[in-house]
Amino acid sequence: MKKKDILLKFQSNNNKLETVLYKKKLAGDVKNLLLSMLYNITNSYGDYANIKVNVENKNQYIEKIIGIIEKCHNIEIVSPNSEEGKKILEENMHCMVDTYFKTIKVFGAERDMLYALFKMNDTKMYLDEKYNLLRVAIPEMLNEGRDINNIEIIRDFNAWSWNTVSKDISNIDCNLIYQNLLMLLGFDFLESWMQQENQKEQLEKLEQELKKQYNSKNIQELLDYICRLSIIVCIERNKNEKKRLIDEKEWDEKELQRMQDKNALVEELTKTKKEKQKEIGKLDEIINNEDLLKKEFEERNKNLAEYKKIYSVENLLGTLKRERNKALNEIEECNKLLDAKSYVKRKEELEENLKLLKEIKTPKNKEKYKIKIQKLFIKCLEQNIEKIEAPEQKKQAIALLRMVRYYNFVLFDENIYIKDIGELREDLDSLEGKILLKLFEIKALNPITKDLETDVGITKPILSTRIVELENVNLQVKKQENKIEIKVYDGNILELEFRIENLNGVELKGKKKVKLFAK
Repeated sequence: MKKKDILLKFQSNNNKLETVLYKKKLAGDVKNLLLSMLYNITNSYGDYANIKVNVENKNQYIEKIIGIIEKCHNIEIVSPNSEEGKKILEENMHCMVDTYFKTIKVFGAERDMLYALFKMNDTKMYLDEKYNLLRVAIPEMLNEGRDINNIEIIRDFNAWSWNTVSKDISNIDCNLIYQNLLMLLGFDFLESWMQQENQKEQLEKLEQELKKQYNSKNIQELLDYICRLSIIVCIERNKNEKKRLIDEKEWDEKELQRMQDKNALVEELTKTKKEKQKEIGKLDEIINNEDLLKKEFEERNKNLAEYKKIYSVENLLGTLKRERNKALNEIEECNKLLDAKSYVKRKEELEENLKLLKEIKTPKNKEKYKIKIQKLFIKCLEQNIEKIEAPEQKKQAIALLRMVRYYNFVLFDENIYIKDIGELREDLDSLEGKILLKLFEIKALNPITKDLETDVGITKPILSTRIVELENVNLQVKKQENKIEIKVYDGNILELEFRIENLNGVELKGKKKVKLFAK
C-alpha cells in the first residue's frame, strides 16, 4: 500500500478512535498508547494479511478494537514495580482485566494493551456437558490459541519486517493447534464456530466441516490426536482439571470392569430394578396418602439437625417426587444396560474414554501427537493443491503458497519452527514441491530453466525466508559446470544465495535475472 493510502486509512481510523477517547476520562499516556497501537496495526495490516492469508477483514478487526475500547470504563497503565504490576509478573500475565467492571490494568506496551482489550471482549468458546472429558481441555486450548492469534499483528509485524519470538507466545502448543485449524477452515468459519450459542453438537459440526473439505479418514485421526493433545496441555496448566479427570478415569475403569462379567451384571441390574420398583411403590403410597405423608414428615425430621429440618409437608412432597424420579431414572439406566445394543455402545464409550484418559499418566506422548497432527495437517494442505487445475485459479494457488511459507515459521516448540523439525522435513519437501510445481504448471511463476523439477529446486529455498513481499522477489541465476548458482533478491537487496546440482546439464531460459511471479 502506498504511503499516502496508509496515511488516509490511519486518519480515518484515528478520527474514530479519537472520537471515542474524547468521551472517556483516560490518562494521556493511555490515550497516546492506544493511538500509537492503532497506527501500527493500520500500517502493518497489509503485510500481515499478505503473509498469513487467513486473517480477519482489516476494517472489521479495527472496528472491533475501537468497539472494545468504547465499552471499557477505565484503562490504567501500571509500572512493573507497583503492587498491580508485581501481581501481573508473579502470575505470568500480560495484564489485569475485570470483565464485570470493564477495567484494565496493563504495562505500557502495545502488545500487552491489545491482549488486554481482547481479554475484555470475553467471547469464549464453551462445550456442552455432553463432551465431559473435553469440555475444559478443548476450550482452554482454542481460547488461548485465539488470544495469541489476536495480538500477532502487533507482536510479529512492524510495517517492514516479520519476526516470531517464542518468549512472546504464552503457549506454543495452543497456538500451533489453533493455527492448524485456522489454515484448514479459514477465519470466518473458525470464529463463528467458536462463538456458537448452541454447543450441543459442536465437535460434530467441526468434524463435518473438515470432512466436507478434506479426506474423511485423515480428519477422524487428526481430531483424535488434537483431543489427546488438548488433555495433555490442559493438565499441565490446570491442576483442578487433572484431579477431575483422574477421578473420571478411576470411575470408568471400575464401570468397565463391572461390565466384563455379563452374567453377574444381569443379576445385579435385575436386583436393582426390583429394589427401585419397590421403592417407587412405597413412595407412591406415601405421596397419595395424607396421613402417611404427615408421618413421614415427622419421622424424617426426628433425626435431622435443626438447620437441616424439612420446613413443611409441601417441601417433603417435592423431595419425595424428586426421589421417585431418581429411582425411575435408575431403572431406565438398568434397562439400557440390559439391552444388547445399548450395552455394546456403553462399553465402547468407556473404552474410548479410557483411551483419552490414559494421557494423564503418559504426557510424554505430547511431542509424538504434535508430529502426528502436523503430518495429517500437511496431507490436508496437499489436497487443496490437488483441487487447483486451471490458470484461473492462480490467485488461490498463490494464497496457498503464502500459507505454506507462513506455516514454515509457526513455532513447534521453544525457538524451533515447523521448518526445523527433522521428522517433518520429508512431508514439507513434498508439500512445497507440489505447490511450486502447480504454480509453474498454471504459469503463476516465471520459468527459470527448461526443466520444471529444476525450477522447483531453485525456488523452494525462498519458502524458508522471511521476505515480506514475495512479489518483490527476483532471482539471478548462473550456470557453472555441473551446478547452478542462485541469488535471491528482495527488490534490490540480496537475501539469499546458494547452489544446486545440475548433473543433467539443464539449460537456463536465457534471462540472467528473473522475477519470481509472472504478470
